[in-house]
Amino acid sequence: MFRLLAGLLILYGSVGFSFKLCQEMRLRIKHVEQMKEIFRMFQTEISYSRAALPETCLAISKRISEPYKTAMQEVYKETQKRNGMQFPGIWQEKMGQCIKDLPVKRQEQEIFLGFGNQTGFIDWEMQVGMIEKNKNQLEELYIQLKEAMLNKEKVITGIGVLGGLMLVIVLI
Repeated sequence: MFRLLAGLLILYGSVGFSFKLCQEMRLRIKHVEQMKEIFRMFQTEISYSRAALPETCLAISKRISEPYKTAMQEVYKETQKRNGMQFPGIWQEKMGQCIKDLPVKRQEQEIFLGFGNQTGFIDWEMQVGMIEKNKNQLEELYIQLKEAMLNKEKVITGIGVLGGLMLVIVLI
């Protein structure tokens, strides 16, 4: 009886672990989608209202979800303090804190955080162009991640189930 229970728990654990890995991949893709959406909103706001970047951050913060919402509001508040720090530095600091615990890899972080450095001292048309470039980079990355996820999910799930069965057979 205990062997059967132990075997079921081992199998349950290995399958659960494989599903957890798949869930992390889905969360990474979700955050890349949100980053793309943020760039799209920046592009729209700057194109139509020609607002400055801090005001654009405040406007976008009203339309996005956490953790980006709070970070955008903090970027706006920090730029209003006028403590000598420029938008690129504030963007990197606040957004870096925002995404440090998220399941995004270094490549996505560099694109997202690098946005502030590319838009600091140029006119609105150039800003829109740079945002478009960043958005396209994230779009390419998103497509690659989606394709990889479809393949990896099947493999990870299969290995989790088969690995669990193998452990059950070997240990019991």
